[in-house]
Amino acid sequence: MVRRRGIYEVNVLGKQLSCLFCQGNQFRHREVYMDLQPLGGTETEQLTFQSLTCTTCGDNRMFQEKEVYDQTLEKHVPSIEYTEVIKE
Repeated sequence: MVRRRGIYEVNVLGKQLSCLFCQGNQFRHREVYMDLQPLGGTETEQLTFQSLTCTTCGDNRMFQEKEVYDQTLEKHVPSIEYTEVIKE
């Protein structure tokens, strides 16, 4: 499990993430693993989600991180960007 310690401002697909309830823009991070097994199937697939918890109200959002093609850079880049917030 990857744990990013600290508080982050997060961009998803180039847009800043804000809480739907309080409009806060600072989140704590953790990774969540889920096993997916189709009905009647025997093979399981493990999914990894990025869980982001609003530091103001505690609302939780989960995203599956993917790579997207950036035409400007001409390469694949992560769909989620994290910027650590340093509090003084």
